[in-house]
Formats: sequence, structure tokens, C-alpha cells
Amino acid sequence: MSIFDVLNSKVLYIAVFAALAIIFAMCVFFFLRARRRVLELGVKKGELNEVLKSSVIFSVIPSISVIIGLISLAPLLGTPWPWFRLSVVGALAYELMSADLAVKGVGYESLAAFSQTGSIDAIGTIMFVMSLSIMSGMVFNVFFLDKIHKRVSQVGQKQDKFVALALSTLIIGMMAVFVPMQLIASKIHAITLIASALLTYVLTRLSKKVPWLSDYIMSFALIFGMAVAVMATRVL
Repeated sequence: MSIFDVLNSKVLYIAVFAALAIIFAMCVFFFLRARRRVLELGVKKGELNEVLKSSVIFSVIPSISVIIGLISLAPLLGTPWPWFRLSVVGALAYELMSADLAVKGVGYESLAAFSQTGSIDAIGTIMFVMSLSIMSGMVFNVFFLDKIHKRVSQVGQKQDKFVALALSTLIIGMMAVFVPMQLIASKIHAITLIASALLTYVLTRLSKKVPWLSDYIMSFALIFGMAVAVMATRVL
């Protein structure tokens, strides 16, 4: 039995379908309760339907980034498990990093190297790490989010210059760490990063005239970056 016999097995598909069905049922339950409450508050059905239509339309493009994440993870981790992770609580960058760290912890060079071996000995470790690690954020929020939210709200009202400077410094520091790593990884990495950054800049400037565009800059940048990476790989 190979790794993809497990990762694309019927049992895993059934388990994922069952879990997603429960989550979908929860979404429907709370949607119906929210809809009933909105109508009780006096909002007309016509106005509510317009909001629903616009919400559905403007949710399509951002969801493309999730589909791209699934396409990126499927060759390494099969289809059902990445589908489950990205549908519940997850993000492409986190899933790749946690899976890679998991296989390195059990002695493999990288996630790609593990997938090529065809071995199934680290599948459980990968799933455990991918699932358990991200739960720490939810557990943390249960106990501390309310206090942090109040503190942040108070800081925002004061408009402290130091806080604005500290946040800007934090973002610049993160970019200073991650951007050079991508630039020196390979020519493909560098070309993809530069192309995505240029498109992001252009769309950001354009969004000042077209406000709705600001919600979809990341999705467009992801799609464009992947297209550039594919073309650059074929050329180089």
C-alpha cells in the first residue's frame, strides 16, 4: 500500500464528507436563526435577499484562493485531507509548513521527499500536527480573546503613535525575513514574487478608484503568480 492509496482512500473521503456535512448543517442552522432574527428586527425580505445575493457574488472570487490551495496540496497530500483542512480552519501557508515540519521531525528531508518515497509511516503524524497545532489559536481565543479585544479597542481609540510605529515595524520585519528567502530560493521563486508584487501594487493603486477591487487583490495575485510560475518553469 502506497501513501496515495491511503491519502485518496474511500475511508478518508467518507470521513471528510461526514465531517463537512456536520459543519454545513451547523452553518445552515445558524443562518436560519440569523435570518429569523433579522426579520424580527423589521428588515424587509427584499432587502435581506439583496444582501444575500451580493454576499454570494462577492464570495466567489476570494474562494478561488482556497481552490488554488487545494490544487497545490493535492499532489503532496492527496485530495480529501487538504480539502478538509482548507474547508474548516486552515490556510495554505500553514498547512504546507506544518506538514513539512511534521515529516522533518520523523527524519525526512522535506514533504516532497516524503511523498516521493511512497511510505505511509508519517501520515498519522502529518494529520495530527496539521490538526492539533492550529487548534491552539482557537483554545487561546476562548480564554483570552475578549480581554485582548478590549485592550486593542482602547489602544485604537487613543491613536497612540508608538502603537502605529510598532505595528508598521512588525510588518516590515516579517517582510524582511520572508521576502529574501523567496528571492534566493530559485529563479522561479524570484520571478513569481516580483510579478505578484507588481500586480499587487497595480491593483492596490487601482482599488482607490474601484473600491470593491481591494477585497480581491490577494486572489488575483495568487492566480497571476501561479500562472507566471508555470510559464517561467517552462521557459527556464
